[in-house]
Amino acid sequence: MRRYIIILMLAIMATSCSVMRTPARLNNFVNRVERNADRYTSADWERVGRQYDALVQEYTQNYRRFTTEEKRMAMQAIGRYHGLLVEHGIKRSVSFVGNIAAYAGALIDILKKDFGAAQDFLKDVLGMGARDADNALSRLKKLAE
Repeated sequence: MRRYIIILMLAIMATSCSVMRTPARLNNFVNRVERNADRYTSADWERVGRQYDALVQEYTQNYRRFTTEEKRMAMQAIGRYHGLLVEHGIKRSVSFVGNIAAYAGALIDILKKDFGAAQDFLKDVLGMGARDADNALSRLKKLAE
C-alpha cells in the first residue's frame, strides 16, 4: 500500500512540475522558432503551429496556477510568436506578388489569344478555384482591352 502512495505522490509531483513549467516551455519554444524561422517551409510552419497550439492550450487550462511573472513570460512569448507569423505571412505575400509579376506578361498574351489557357493558368499555377479564376479573368480582360 505504501508503494502505491509513493507512486501516486510522484505522479502528482511530475504533473504539477510540467504544469508549472509551461510558460518556460512556451518561451523556449518561441525562442527556437525565432532562431529557425527563416529556414521553415510551409510544412514546418504547420508543424510548429500545432505544437504552439498545444502549449497555449496547456497554458490556458492551467492559467490560475502560474505566478504573475510566469504569466508575463507566457504572454510575451505569445506576442513574439504572433509577430513571427505576421512576418512569415508578409514574406509569403511578397514572394507571391513577385511570382505574379513574373507571369504577368505571359498571362496578358495568353488572355488575348486563348481564354481557356489563361483560365487553366490561374487554376493550375496560382491555385485558384474555377469561380475565382473566372472572376479574375473577367477583370483582367477588361484591363487588357
